[in-house]
Amino acid sequence: MIRTIIWCSLILMMNSCYSIRFQVENGQWEPADTEREDAYAGYNVYELDTIVTRKLTTREHYFNISNCPSGALHTVEYRSTFGGILLNAITFGRKKKVSIKYVCIKENSL
Repeated sequence: MIRTIIWCSLILMMNSCYSIRFQVENGQWEPADTEREDAYAGYNVYELDTIVTRKLTTREHYFNISNCPSGALHTVEYRSTFGGILLNAITFGRKKKVSIKYVCIKENSL
């Protein structure tokens, strides 16, 4: 019985996550004809699931988002799960699994 409770707790913790969303006030977002029913309804959303790797020789741990035609971002949501945090701890901060959703600003709306 106690073993089952531990396994269920572990599975729930692996699915736990947190997210941070940044949004600008200036500029119009790229519209999309989607039938989403979340916070991004009507937005053209790009999604990126990746593992960010940080090398020991450099302290840089960034990646480029280069497919916005306007060159500007309207909304960025960064999500990390417990599994991603665990991967970061096991690899001593060298790898981190993240999920990113972003919306570009519509061209000529700045």
